[in-house]
Amino acid sequence: MTLKINAETNYGDSEPCVAAWSNKLFVGTENGFIASFNPDLSPATKWAAHEVQIFALAANDSSVFSASNDGNIRVWNTNGEKIKEIPTSGSDIESLFIHGKNLYSGDEAGNVFVFENNEPKAAYSVLEEVKDIKVNLPYMFTARDLYVTVTEIKPEESKDRFVTRHVMEGRAPLALLQPYLLTVARGGYNLQLHDLSFESRFKKLHEIKASDMIVTSLSAIDTFAWTGGWDGIVRRWKIADNKIEAAGEINLGCCVNALVATTAEDAYAILTGGRIVHVKSE
Repeated sequence: MTLKINAETNYGDSEPCVAAWSNKLFVGTENGFIASFNPDLSPATKWAAHEVQIFALAANDSSVFSASNDGNIRVWNTNGEKIKEIPTSGSDIESLFIHGKNLYSGDEAGNVFVFENNEPKAAYSVLEEVKDIKVNLPYMFTARDLYVTVTEIKPEESKDRFVTRHVMEGRAPLALLQPYLLTVARGGYNLQLHDLSFESRFKKLHEIKASDMIVTSLSAIDTFAWTGGWDGIVRRWKIADNKIEAAGEINLGCCVNALVATTAEDAYAILTGGRIVHVKSE
């Protein structure tokens, strides 16, 4: 299988850093703006969201959530109108994840906050900077750059009680692809496939080299994963029979800051220098 560039545009105002998808592509930038693009990468909306660089971004059908080093989460509708500002601990929020009706945030101080309808619901301290967070209840997966921690939580029952169930070598970014957890290996070059079950102790099933340089971005959908990194190469992977198999790659020529897969055949790459590229499998 080969990958091709289906469309591209250039965001010239500031370095694009993070991205999220919900019928449109939302891109957060170094100067604190959020820009949205239609699937063909024609511009939709742009607004000033923070005073400085956006660290994390998430979106659902009705809202866009953004975080920066001001320690708060800002909630917008998809047209850029502010809905609410949610205060947290004041530490830099580095990761956001939507699971069901809840929003999860992780910060540099190791705090994870859970929100429902933009209101605080639960809070947990995992004692290590949370560069990425994924949730498959009752388990929460958090990572920095040495370990992935598996924490059992029940936010419907307790606002602060949790149990650390497992710790394994690995680093951010993370991705969920039922019945698997995908992590980047500690060195930053390999992609690891884990069983998504406590019964197997989240057993590592397979590992494959994904890049000659640090992997910065990982996104998964259907039975496929996509990676991008410092080497500028976007790679697509087929997950089948407990293995990771190469399913196409394309060299985009510069560092991939963020990557969002929208279908098994489509992904959007956010590149250093301002390029935004729609990559398609054929």
